[in-house]
Amino acid sequence: MRKAILIAILMVVITACNKEAVSNLIVVDMEKSYPQKELVLQDFADVEYIQLENSDDFVTQGIVESIGKNFLLVTNGNGDGDIFVFDRKTGKGIRKINHKGQSGKEYIQMTEAVLDEENDEIFVVDYSGKKVLVYDLQGNFRRNFKFADESYYTYTYNYDKEHLLTFKSYLPEIENTQACHVLVSKKDGSIVHKFQSPYTQFATPVYKGVHEKYGEITVTPLFFLTVPSAEGWLLTRTSCDTIYNYAMESAIPFIVRTPSVYAMKTQAFLYPTALTERYIFMYTQQKELNMNTFKGFPTTELVYDRQEGSVCQCTVYNDDFTENTAVSFISKPISKDILVCQALKAEDLVNAYTEGILKGKLKEFAATLGEEDNPVIMLVKNREDKTAL
Repeated sequence: MRKAILIAILMVVITACNKEAVSNLIVVDMEKSYPQKELVLQDFADVEYIQLENSDDFVTQGIVESIGKNFLLVTNGNGDGDIFVFDRKTGKGIRKINHKGQSGKEYIQMTEAVLDEENDEIFVVDYSGKKVLVYDLQGNFRRNFKFADESYYTYTYNYDKEHLLTFKSYLPEIENTQACHVLVSKKDGSIVHKFQSPYTQFATPVYKGVHEKYGEITVTPLFFLTVPSAEGWLLTRTSCDTIYNYAMESAIPFIVRTPSVYAMKTQAFLYPTALTERYIFMYTQQKELNMNTFKGFPTTELVYDRQEGSVCQCTVYNDDFTENTAVSFISKPISKDILVCQALKAEDLVNAYTEGILKGKLKEFAATLGEEDNPVIMLVKNREDKTAL
């Protein structure tokens, strides 16, 4: 029954969106210059700091892949294949897992590590090997399964006990009718449901040009986004002017960009990144690039205030710094509860502590750090605001 409901979501519900849902549609004018707004992070969100253990066995760059109630998975950006399992509450290192290799039980290139605490499993997405490998939390191999057809998986999430949610794309074609978000069985990798946004043309920020030294080059920025939230899943495709909110029993238009991307002289794209009870954070990105300097794709951070019904350019400041220190909401969403995850470099925190510009728990952590220690992980968590609406 559950599988039947999932398969029916898109075809049945998009055509059945009621008038009330359409009337609540958020409209963002991509060519408008919105007023500035400043927010204090702690006014609408809870902030958690995790000081990662600094022993020789757990030296890491602090790239957080996945977070659960009890553990967090952390990797490095150098392709070494290490997966560090840390205790969520204490930051203590639990174990280091590395199964990089060429066998059926190993990954050639670990591009994502997804934590599933309910099933005591870690799903490693191997982009190069075009497969997903499953290990238990002790690092023991359990099973693997291939990507569907000739696709590539990216932006993979723990959807529920039985499924992963991922984006199925194809190379070298960046956009085609087969690329879409999909629900994948954790057991055997079979595709249970496809979420396909309705559009008839392709529009992406992918930029092709000629470099004076390297010749023809294609630059591929993000052309889709997956945002988990308490309200469902926002699945963004740059080819679609409407961003839909997908839940178990509905697929409702949520945000629309205007004018249509196809009518713009310089195309610009909209990406929502985090949702709170009151605010919806997003950013715009223009399709502009200097091929010789590789500078371009200018972005603007926006926020929609549900209480005021308005859109503004937005800067968010962390109140644990006595001097204005901004927190960017342009990052890969982590989970329904965590809006932003950021690794704060030990060297930067030591300098800030020396300058006397830290407060609270962050100041306590910084007082014990050395410049070469592991980073402190900052989690910006959703907080229910009963007075917001």
